[in-house]
Amino acid sequence: MTSTGELAAHLSSSGYTVDAVDWSETALVEARTRHGDAARWLRLDIEGDHAASLSADGYDLITLRFVAPFLTYRDRTLDVLGHRLRPGGALVLITPLAADTPAERRGIALAEDELARLRSRWAAAERHDADGLVFLVLRGPRQDEAAPHAAAQRNPSCAYNGEEAAARREHHFHLTDRYYGQVESGRKTIEVRVATPQKAAAKVGDTIVFHDRDNEREVDVIVKRITSYASFEDLLGAEDADRIDPDGPREELLLTLRAIYPSAKEVLGPLAFEFDHSPARPGRPMPMTPTQYAQTVPHHTVYGCLYVRDGHDRPVQLRSVYGSRLWQFPGGNLDAQGEDPLQTARREAVEETGLEIGLEAPRLLLTHFLPAGPRMPLNKVGLIFDGGRLTADQLRRIRLDPAEHDMWAAHDLADWQELMAPRDFARLDAVEHARRGEGPAYLITHT
Repeated sequence: MTSTGELAAHLSSSGYTVDAVDWSETALVEARTRHGDAARWLRLDIEGDHAASLSADGYDLITLRFVAPFLTYRDRTLDVLGHRLRPGGALVLITPLAADTPAERRGIALAEDELARLRSRWAAAERHDADGLVFLVLRGPRQDEAAPHAAAQRNPSCAYNGEEAAARREHHFHLTDRYYGQVESGRKTIEVRVATPQKAAAKVGDTIVFHDRDNEREVDVIVKRITSYASFEDLLGAEDADRIDPDGPREELLLTLRAIYPSAKEVLGPLAFEFDHSPARPGRPMPMTPTQYAQTVPHHTVYGCLYVRDGHDRPVQLRSVYGSRLWQFPGGNLDAQGEDPLQTARREAVEETGLEIGLEAPRLLLTHFLPAGPRMPLNKVGLIFDGGRLTADQLRRIRLDPAEHDMWAAHDLADWQELMAPRDFARLDAVEHARRGEGPAYLITHT
């Protein structure tokens, strides 16, 4: 909300239930005087204050009128607000355009590149220009559209909470390259400062952004503990020096701290800021949607097989009716929706032999990679599991699918080597050695 609440009152008259937010108490008092109960008038700094007063049910429409240019953490704040939208809801930015704004007032407007960046972070964006203003209608924040591999990297124990992050105050600490490297490598988890007014204002849960003095690198962490001490001696007597400076002699740490902070600063009171490896800021939006990303990477096929043997530990294989008539393990390509490689191997084994095998939790013996080549234009990845020994009764009950195989056999490795092409035997040999614990569990073969 800006000015005296005219936009909030207009939306209310149009049938909306309105929460009107402003950081200025003076503006809110005047808005209440003019428009009464047209809206719920809330005093809130949307970047810094806790958002508990906002509707927990979300919003169909959020408007930011003459607000976006003044946001210090624009992307982060809009991400958080975007996640307060109900399905189909829209966030509307109303802002002057920098090109139409006098240079001395540039700070109240957004440039075209800034508008383009905002639009790129949303699934749908409409722009309307009127009366020298830009109206940007945004739908579908892309924060939740991270590519699957990125989502998998998140640690559930420290999953990002947008509202909490928006409520955190940021404190910026500048470090020399040595100390920045210790933070970056995860070895330094306590930073020592003195209680200047800015540092004393920090609270547990706030964000610290460490900056490398020598370049533009930065890393963000969450304050887990702040402990004040009367002197550096007291601090070092209580804290783990290796977490403050893991590369320096413990006996020199006191001298180092006093070289940085002379006695006039030490009397302010040393502070120990403890932090861990949890991120404080939201992640950057992925540069493309999962569908777009999938179009940029080489495609693969995946297969799953079960390695089975007879009672004498001789490998059992099936002879294919196709192509080069290869000898194969029971199994096949992942071509059924929702299956994982082990499920595929079990299903294919039933279809190819009539046997249910690998029903427990079979050990993964080998990961097999075949680069794309003349015989197959796609890369291929195979997972081969230990299907165990087949009993004499199971061997008697094997029933082949004649559409795929016409023979099965059990041989020792020497006999299989005579029957198989070198490339195909290399896989069998690698699997058997992996089963015995005698070889690597990863194999590359080339077509």
